[in-house]
Order: sequence, then structure tokens, then C-alpha cells
Amino acid sequence: MLPTDSIYRLTDTADESSSCHTHMRGCTKHYDEILNTAWALNQKISDSDTGLNDLEAILQTTGSEILERRLDKLKTYVSEQSPDMNAARLEMAFKTLAHENGKILSANEFKNKAKTQLAGIVITAHPTFSLSKDAWAFATEILTKKNKGAQGAKPEGLCLLPTASPSLEDELHYANAAIRNIRLSLRSVWRIFMKVTHELYPNEWQNITPSIATVASWVGFDLDGRTDIGWAQSLYFRYYTTLLGLEELQAFWASIDERLTTGSSKQTSDKINSAISTLNGCFADGLENLKKAESDNHYAAFNCKAVERRSNKDEARAQIQHCLNELIASDIDQSLALEIATFRAEWETIGLGLSHIHFRLNAAQLHNAIRPLINLQEAPDRSASRRHYLDAVANLLQNVNEETIHYGTLAEEQTTAKRVFMLAKQFRKHFDDNGSLRMLVAESDTPFTLLVALYYAKLFGVDDYVEISPLFETGIGLQRGDRVISELLDNPDFLSYIQKQGRFCVQLGFSDSGRYVGQVAASLAIERFKLRLIRLWKARGLSDIDLVFFDTHGESIGRGAHPRSMIDRFEYTHTPEVRRTLNAIQNTYKHEVSFQGGDGYLWFISEDVTLAVVTDLLTTRLKTPNAEPDLLYENSDWSLDFFLTLTETQEHLTEETGYLRLIDSIGQSMLYPTGSRAVKRQGRKGIGNRLESIGQIRAIPNNAVLQQLGYMANSITGVGAAANRNARRFSEIVQQSPRLRQIMRMSLEALKRSDVNILAAYLIGLSPAHWLDRCEAEAPSKKRSKMLRLSSLLEDIFAGSDMGLVLRDLRRDSLLLEDMLRSASNIDEATPQLNQTILALHTIRIALIYFIYMKAMEVPRFSSRQDISLHDLIDQILHLNIPDIVEELRKIFPAHIHNDDDAQYGEEASYDISKTGGYIKEHREIFDELEHAYELILKISSLLSSEIGAVG
Repeated sequence: MLPTDSIYRLTDTADESSSCHTHMRGCTKHYDEILNTAWALNQKISDSDTGLNDLEAILQTTGSEILERRLDKLKTYVSEQSPDMNAARLEMAFKTLAHENGKILSANEFKNKAKTQLAGIVITAHPTFSLSKDAWAFATEILTKKNKGAQGAKPEGLCLLPTASPSLEDELHYANAAIRNIRLSLRSVWRIFMKVTHELYPNEWQNITPSIATVASWVGFDLDGRTDIGWAQSLYFRYYTTLLGLEELQAFWASIDERLTTGSSKQTSDKINSAISTLNGCFADGLENLKKAESDNHYAAFNCKAVERRSNKDEARAQIQHCLNELIASDIDQSLALEIATFRAEWETIGLGLSHIHFRLNAAQLHNAIRPLINLQEAPDRSASRRHYLDAVANLLQNVNEETIHYGTLAEEQTTAKRVFMLAKQFRKHFDDNGSLRMLVAESDTPFTLLVALYYAKLFGVDDYVEISPLFETGIGLQRGDRVISELLDNPDFLSYIQKQGRFCVQLGFSDSGRYVGQVAASLAIERFKLRLIRLWKARGLSDIDLVFFDTHGESIGRGAHPRSMIDRFEYTHTPEVRRTLNAIQNTYKHEVSFQGGDGYLWFISEDVTLAVVTDLLTTRLKTPNAEPDLLYENSDWSLDFFLTLTETQEHLTEETGYLRLIDSIGQSMLYPTGSRAVKRQGRKGIGNRLESIGQIRAIPNNAVLQQLGYMANSITGVGAAANRNARRFSEIVQQSPRLRQIMRMSLEALKRSDVNILAAYLIGLSPAHWLDRCEAEAPSKKRSKMLRLSSLLEDIFAGSDMGLVLRDLRRDSLLLEDMLRSASNIDEATPQLNQTILALHTIRIALIYFIYMKAMEVPRFSSRQDISLHDLIDQILHLNIPDIVEELRKIFPAHIHNDDDAQYGEEASYDISKTGGYIKEHREIFDELEHAYELILKISSLLSSEIGAVG
């Protein structure tokens, strides 16, 4: 029986008081020690009848401890959790906003600042739903109890591993819960802003309505590469979230209405209640009509009713606006008037819906739509045809005539890009024409793509409603993104378009860019792009057009979330240098940030933590950057060398065959379902389906594989080499550069969560030589025979020489990083200690892989079938493709259980086929054990994700 009190005892991985392998990073292990410990544990599991069950019990307890630590970290990551203290921080920030050069602004100047959107949170549907429903329920319980000062119950026997992928409807449910709390926090922001406004402008405050901050979502509206979200489903989500938004408004107004008890103010309030009820009835009926139309696949009646209701909705919206203005201008109690002004701010900023909406589509979808109109025969950015296609779409823009549509037109249209713009037109027509709808365009590496988007916006008459926003996230995209925008500005139609919009939004992808050039280099590349764009804006004299920087990143280090603090997170993506440069040219801008999927939504379970996040975002945005020069920017030659070395190192790594084989090996089989979007698992079918480039795997699974293999190479590799190019100069600059120290902390935090020796242990465990070495330590036996056979089979399965080359490169780079850390005295925690829970979990999982590999050698031989041979089957087991193969094995070797049903045959049979036929023993001792061990591997994956802080 295994010791069940601690994973540390189980792996002989000591706590902080014990001695480990001598290493500058403290308590870590050489890969030989990890492998030997794992082998010994495998022996214990194999020799015990209850080995896997004992191990599962230990992991359950560990999961409870890990989840508690993860939830506790939420409190320390934000600057301040107390709602009163955060209210005071916001009040001070807004008072500062009302002053310039020591003088208070005029009411009109402050009014203009108040209506400007300065910051925003965007909720996305990325597949990072890393917790089971039970774990999520516990997190909700414990965080809301801690909100109120109570202690949540200790989780016992809690499984963190989700049993299935969440559906799109599940994701929408989680997203809406997060958005509700963000909306409540924004309500607090507007309430505090109005209090400050009343204090500073007692005679003019009624005419000032703040916007300041926003919340948006693309859950249900992300069509980038997705074919599972139809236009009717997006429309359904629009109806559904509109009703949720009205529910929020109705509850908020009810709290105001109960204080308006007599006279004309009560009558005016009744009109608002009536208007909200009218809107609620219109959209509730619309939702039911849509369901019926979908069921009948006929949209004529649905469209007629939508048209019939349109004037009712328009009148109700106008009545709400008029009545709010009337109440605020009346002589009611000032505190009540301020609360109504807060309601007005929410109404005007968010409009009809729970949040703003972002659609997402990609360049290919736009190109496919325009193809027949301009005879698009090849990629539009090919040098030979580039100018021809740009001229063709420019000509279309100059001659476009607006088209009218209805829902029947939408139902008939088969082109995704056109359907999206048609939906935008219907949203404007039947829901809310205030504000705008964001159209995020992925792969915007050529101006042609965005001009096509503008063409369809004009064609369907939404160019003054839809905000077209390019996404730059590849190395090439970030290199030439400013040139793409410069060419767009040369087009008079596009320039006129953004002038009418009054702002221009660019989306920067930290996650995908980190996949191509590494996370640290990606951060520098995005910063460099932003600085070039600001210079372009100044050179073109576009100070009247606001810039919106939408930074999209995940919750993990490898996908751009700085792990030190929420303020570090915001300043890592939108740096003080960028903020300083924007302030210098006096260009108004907005900074938006994403919180992606379930891991991102954790921040918004608790109302207090939600307000803390919003407060950190706004106070960071409103803070004046330090005027002292940062040495990183003063030494541009050294900085460029540092950046280029990082980029070249990462690009060389990701282009190596061995790196692709590393991602192909077993890592993807250790991933578990975390989202509704199907993730193509390259390499899951053994050696026949290999990655040809890193672009074939999405950023989240790529990062998740690196996490699960124990080394976050895309956050660490290249840093040591870049620093050692000129170690003395690096030491001087890091001492005087907050930005460089911030970058270095990113890699140091990755080192706390991973170690190249862990990766080495995984890869060496896949090598034939390793199993031959094990044979030498084993006396002749069945076990030794299995290991010999395994060694022979592994010769043909994993690209050992290619992966070995990459592993040696990574180890060399790791040693360079160690050299840098030894000499760095100006970086916090320059000798990061490896997380011992992470080390123990990897060791246990390697033991389970040993267990599975040895079990694979017990699979009985069988005659090759048309669809699979024994060699193919073993290949897939060694790639850890266990569920599919166990299902296949149970078909090949069926168990047979005797049915005691002799009576129906009219006579008894003494012969029991189960004693001499069937494969019950193989099921029990091989197939069931393989399945159980693999389930534990996935449970460890979920534990690692939570201990690291995020999946992917």
C-alpha cells in the first residue's frame, strides 16, 4: 500500500527543510533522479493490488490543497481587496482627472473627459475552462463567503478535472456571470464618478454623464475558424443577453423607484418602468418567435413581427432617455438624483444588452466573400498581384451602394463574412443603434483584408456603426502592421471612415505571437509596434482620432499574463513607455484587456475581487507614467540586439524538426477538454500525423503541452543567450530599467513553475537507450523481456535524435540563463526556487507513463486487421492515445460473462463459457488498468494547470 499522506513522501521529494540535488536554484532534481524516483514509484504501484487507487486518493487531497492556494492568490494579486479602499482609490483618481497643471478643469472640459472611454474589459470564449463543475461551484462558494468575511468549507476529495468539454451554452453561462459582476463594478465606478462630479461641479453636474470604462464580450460571436456557430445562434445569443441586460436595468431601477414615492417624479418613474417592460416583452416575444422560426426553418413571420415591434422598441428607448434627463434636472433629493445619473451612465454606456459585442472573423473568410467580385485568384499580398487587388477593392469602395436586407436574406446567405455584416445591420435595426459594434479581423497582414471589411460595412450600411479592428499577432504581422495601417490611411475611403468613427482600434495578440517568437520577444515586438503606430499617428496629424489598444492574452505566463500582480499584468502589455509617448503627443486613447475563458472568469466570481480588478485597470490607466528615462530605451542598439537575439533563438527553436516532434510526442495526449472549440490534436495518431510547422497548432494547446512536459520554453529560452551577448552591459541596464526587470521577472516566474530537467526526464523516458539501461539493472525475468521489447519498439516511434538535439539546445540555453542569474544582483529573486508540488506531480506522472508502457507489453498478440495491427496499436498506446485504443482492445478481446438464463431454453447447461472463453482477465489486469492510469495522468494535468495558475 502506498503512503497516502503526501505526494512529497510518495516521491521522496523533500520539503524545504530537506536536502536535494545540489543546484543553484535550490531544491530541484537532475533528470536521472527524477527518472529513478519515478521508476521506484512505478514498481510500488505495480506491486500493489491497490496502487492506482491509493495514488488517486493522494491526488484528490492534493487537488483540494492546490485549489485553495489558487483561490487565495486571487486576493494577493490585486492591489487592494477592500471595497472601501478601492472606492477611495477611484475617488482620488477621478479628482486628479479633473485637474491639469494644478488647476481644476472647466465643466465643459471635464464633461468631454467624462464621456471618453479610457479602459475596457473584454470577456472571451477561449478554451481555458480548466476546472470541473464541482471545483467551480466550490470556488464560487468559498470566494463569495470570503467576500462576506466567512470561511468557506475545506474541500475534501474534490476532483479538479472536467469530465467533458463545456458546451457553447455553458461558456455563455459562465461568461454572463462574470459580466454581471463586472457591470456591477462599473456601476460603482460611475456612482463614485458622479459623487466626485457633484462635489467639484455643483451647478453643472446634471449635464455630465461618464462613460470612462466598458465591458464587452465575443462569446457566441467568435466566428474565426468556427463553423459550429450559425447566424441564428448568434442572433439567439443577442436576444438572450439583451434580456439579461434588461433584467439588470429593471433591478437597478426598482431600487430607485422605491425611493420615488409621490408626485410627478413617481409618474416619470412609472413611465421608465413601463418602457423597460415594453422592451422586455418585445425581446422575450422575439426570442420565442426566433425559436419557432428555427424549428420551421422559415423566417418570414419572425421578420414581420420584428418589423412590427421596431417602433415600440424605439419609442420605449427614447422614453427612458427623456425621463432620466427629466428626473435628474428636477428638484428631487440630491443623493437620489446622483443615483439616477449613475443609472443614466450605465444606460448610455452599455445600451441594450448585458455588454458590448465583438464579432470575430478572419482574413480567409473575407477573401472568400470578395473573390467572385474581383476574380481573386491568388493570395492578395503576393507582390505581383498585390497592387491590382488593392486597386480593385478601392474601386468597389468608391462605387458601393447600400443594400437593404431582412432575416430571409440572412437565412439564404451562405458566406460567413457577409452574414456577419448583415447580422450587424439587423442588430442595429432591431436592437440598439447607439454606440458601435466591434468587428475584429484576424490575420490582418495586408490592407486588402481591411478594405474588404470596409466594403461590406458600406454595402450593408453599417460603416458608421461597425468598428473594424485589425488583429496583429504573428511575427510578420507585428513587423509590418504599422505599414499596413499606413497604407490604409492612404486610402481616402478608409481615412474618412475612421475620421467619422472618431477612433481606431488595433488588437494585439500576446498569446499567438508568443507561440512564434517567444513570450518575452512578443511583448517587446508589440511594444515596438505600438510606439511606431503612435509615431505614425503624430506624423499624419491624427490627434482628433482616438487610438484603442486592445491587448489580448491568456491567464498563463506563456500567453502574456504577468504573474506578479494585476498592475504588472496591465503594465507588461501596455508599458509605461507607450503611455508616456501617448501623453507626449496628447492623443486620447483607450486600453482594453481580455480575460479569456474559465481561467479568466475566476477573477469575476467575487464582487470584491471584480471591483479590485476594475480599480487596478482604471487607476493604472489614469496614472501619470514616471517621467524618468528608462535605460532600456536610451540604449537602443543594445536593446535591439537583445530583442533580435531573443527572436532569432525562439524562431530557430520552433522551426527545428525536433521541437515539432517534441510537441507531437506525448504532450497533447496529456491535455484534457477545456472548451467548446474543437482542438485538432496533431500527432495524436502516432507518427503518421505530424506537425509540419508550429502554426498548425493553436497557441493554447502549444502552451499547455509545454506546461505538461515541464518546461515553459517559450517564456524562458533565449533570455540567457540575449543577456550574455553583452553580460556587463546587461547588468548595468537591468539595474536602471524597470521595464527590463519586469521582462526578466516573467522568465523567472516561469522558472519557478518548470525546469529543463523535468522535460529531459520525459524525453529520455521515450528513448530506446533508456530502456536498455533499465534492462542492465534487471535480472533475467519477464519484466526484463518486456523492457527489451519496449526498447526495440521505441526505435521506430519517437524521433529520438531530433528531440535529443533540441533538448541539448534547451539545456545549453538553460545553463546560459543560470550564468546570467548568478551575476544578476538587481533582479528580484534572481535564484527562483522550483515549485515542489509541480516537481512531485511530474515525477508521479512519469511513474504512470512507465506503468502504461509496461502494461502495453502485456497486450496479447492478435492477427492484423484491415484497420489496425498490433504494431499500430502499441504505437498509439506509447503516444498515450489510451481511450481510443482501450475501446479498440475491448472489441478485439471481448469479455464474456455467462448469463444464467437456462430456463428459457428448457434445459440446463453445466458448461460455463466464462471459465474457458472470453478475456475477462485481460480486461481487468490490462485494459482497465491502462484506462485508470491514463485517467490519473489527466488528473495530474488538471492539478498542474491549477498549480501553475492557468491552462495553456
